[in-house]
Amino acid sequence: MYPHPKPHHRRPAACPRDPGHSKWNSMKFLFFIFLLMPVSLLALEGDDTQVMHIISDASTFNYKTGTNIYEGHVKIDQGTTHLTADRVVTTNNSKHKMEEAIAYGLTELAEYTTVPKPNDPVLHAKAKVIKYYPAKSMVYLEGNVIVTQGKNIFQGPVIVYNMKDQIVTAPPSKTGRATIIIEPGQLTS
Repeated sequence: MYPHPKPHHRRPAACPRDPGHSKWNSMKFLFFIFLLMPVSLLALEGDDTQVMHIISDASTFNYKTGTNIYEGHVKIDQGTTHLTADRVVTTNNSKHKMEEAIAYGLTELAEYTTVPKPNDPVLHAKAKVIKYYPAKSMVYLEGNVIVTQGKNIFQGPVIVYNMKDQIVTAPPSKTGRATIIIEPGQLTS
């Protein structure tokens, strides 16, 4: 979905004297460590069976197309999971199952919070756009993304999270680099 940018020039295979080689290895190591962290956009088991409360200044439901639009100070609560945004658009399939939910932070970043597992710290995710695809178990966070859980922080222009496989990806971006801050206790097993 996010193609790699074309390099301006090709660097020959990395060699030990290449200063970029050690930086790349350090970045790969930090990203690998981040993948081992218990950061999850999944909510507590049972949250999906709780009543969902949606509050907004205006709502439009199009039963024919399956598109629902919530605008102005949107707040969605379900169990320990909460979403706030300026605008949320959901698309349902013909069986009225949600296929897509997109939250837009137009004046402030859209914000998603949840408790992934009992006794875990609250997970906070903020971005200009949060796209959720439940059938694919995928979340795309775009624009000034920051994800925190406890003292662990992951920032970048784009973050993609595969909830099923628990894989976090920060694809290449022309607008910035990813930053990872890991609490020391997370590095031990």
